[in-house]
Amino acid sequence: MKNPFTTDIEIQNIIQEEDMAEKQKKTNPDEELLQEMYKNACMGTDSVTTILGKTKDEKLRCELTAQLDGYQNFANVTRNKLSGMSATAKEINAFAKIPAEMSIMMTTMVDSSTPKIAEMMINGSTMGVINLKKRIKQAQTEGVSQDVVKIASDIMAFEEDNINKMKNYL
Repeated sequence: MKNPFTTDIEIQNIIQEEDMAEKQKKTNPDEELLQEMYKNACMGTDSVTTILGKTKDEKLRCELTAQLDGYQNFANVTRNKLSGMSATAKEINAFAKIPAEMSIMMTTMVDSSTPKIAEMMINGSTMGVINLKKRIKQAQTEGVSQDVVKIASDIMAFEEDNINKMKNYL
């Protein structure tokens, strides 16, 4: 029942304010990009961890361990940044991880050579770069803060460096 002292215009204004507050909560561009970066870092962490178990080449294992450290660092950076915004980093659904893990297992069952593992890492990092580049471009039109864009750029530079290092193992 409507309050007799509240006009229809006031009710509409209240609804619009609530809608805007809800929309802002859902569409914070900094949070959205940070969530995407967190997902990227977690996927990298999971993939490298799985591939490390299949890698026999000691030099490649050292490179992959350095990549693992980098991905874990970026996961921590983005998680902390989200926490500072009173947001929680969204973990990747276990079902979403299965295709990547299955692909790694199937590929390495057929060919676990150093060049094949390097190729898989290059492909994974390339996908990460492409996804982040798209998100950065979209987020910049939405007003993402420069410090969040800087983190995204750092992750992309890390991924591109990983690609270049893996090329030595092809």
